[in-house]
Amino acid sequence: MATAETTSPYQVVTNSTGRVFRVGETPRQILGYNRWVVIMAAWLAMCLSGLLEYTWGALSGSLQAAHNWGNAPTFWLFSFFVVFESFVQIGTGFLRNRGILPVRWATIAGGVICGIIGYGILATSTNIWTAYLGYAVLGGIGSGMVYSSCINIVAKWYPEKKGWRTGFVNGGWAYGSVPFIAAIGGFLSGGGVASSLSPHTVKVFIITQGIIMTVGIAIAGLFLKDPPKNWWPREIDPLNWQKHSTRDLRNNPPALRHYTLQQMWRTKSAKWVGFQYACYVGCSLFGVAYYFPFAQAMGLGSVAAVSGAAGFALADGLFRPVYGYISEFIGRRRTMMYAYSGNVVFQLLALWAGEAHNAPLFAICAVISGGLSGANFPMTAALVADYWGETNNAINYGSIYAFKALGGSFAGGLAALIMTGTLYGTSHFHWAFGFFFGAALGAIAVVMLRFGVKRPTEEEMEAAVRAAPDTAEAPKPAIA
Repeated sequence: MATAETTSPYQVVTNSTGRVFRVGETPRQILGYNRWVVIMAAWLAMCLSGLLEYTWGALSGSLQAAHNWGNAPTFWLFSFFVVFESFVQIGTGFLRNRGILPVRWATIAGGVICGIIGYGILATSTNIWTAYLGYAVLGGIGSGMVYSSCINIVAKWYPEKKGWRTGFVNGGWAYGSVPFIAAIGGFLSGGGVASSLSPHTVKVFIITQGIIMTVGIAIAGLFLKDPPKNWWPREIDPLNWQKHSTRDLRNNPPALRHYTLQQMWRTKSAKWVGFQYACYVGCSLFGVAYYFPFAQAMGLGSVAAVSGAAGFALADGLFRPVYGYISEFIGRRRTMMYAYSGNVVFQLLALWAGEAHNAPLFAICAVISGGLSGANFPMTAALVADYWGETNNAINYGSIYAFKALGGSFAGGLAALIMTGTLYGTSHFHWAFGFFFGAALGAIAVVMLRFGVKRPTEEEMEAAVRAAPDTAEAPKPAIA
């Protein structure tokens, strides 16, 4: 039976499944400005914090040549960056949920850590272990704090239409790097080899990028603020959302209630969501890490290498809101399955085009592959909120995002091992092994989505609540 508690200036409503809605306050009353301002600020911060991940493929060759680092040690840098960037999101979400670290300060602190500190250390590194500290550890921690802060705020402010908005904010993580990748390519010699960047140029470029990241993220962070717990827009009747709902709600029904981390992980779907995420991260990040050096190795020239890498990142980001929009019509899972399947095909076509030394075709396949690669990030974030609610989404999705560490290990060090036969050394690259490995990960993710990922049933969630009760979330008694 639904109940409501009348307070001022909002009303607390509890539906028949125990979900609590705080209805009545407008975003302007809470923020002092419209909620779209928060979304734009989160987008800007994502554009800048994603530079560490998406410019790595273009910068790594220069760093190798400048300091005589081997192939495998350099690619393990990328893997360890992903590990730290992934796991820090659990801690950030926990502190944010407890009110210990507000989203504004988590974002600003993350920008300082990954920007001026992390990139400053990387720029001055000559020893690879110092680079691990600057790029992998501090860069990963800082950018992960920003990602966690920004991606989860969308579902909190737009619980009724989170699809394309989640994709829009998430897309900045990828295409924000495009101007920087183009700038790196602009420094290249006519031979189109990334190692032609001089050590001094590399240092200046990384420091400049770090300063831009820190300042931009700090400005964006000032506009970020979470809504009150259980906030719901007053335009949508929470007890009759099926009748007066948005298209997104009709095809992606809201969670039965807001579930805690412990309750979420007592459902079978949570495990499958995590594992499909890891597999597809491995598939998509393979392109991020290896398309640029693959194009160089195939002698495709600087135009194809830069176009492929920058186009990959641009399409990756631009298509994320498109997937969010499509999911409003056909649902999150089906959208992900179609995109994943397409990326498997175009990743292998990119290999074929490169080995055939067809530079234009490689660039086209790389761009299309990039557009298909980013589907899992916004769709998984939205799906977690759809299944287990928005209130605890920072830590709930953070625990899923931690699976990116596994996927990053697939895309970085493990892929290098498969292609070179060594975990930590220099050897010849057998590129076909890596491309087929990445495509296989994408295919496995499709199978998991089809047979493992299902919306938890009401009975399953009731069992999860009984096994892990949360007294703090118990609804207040109704007031007559």
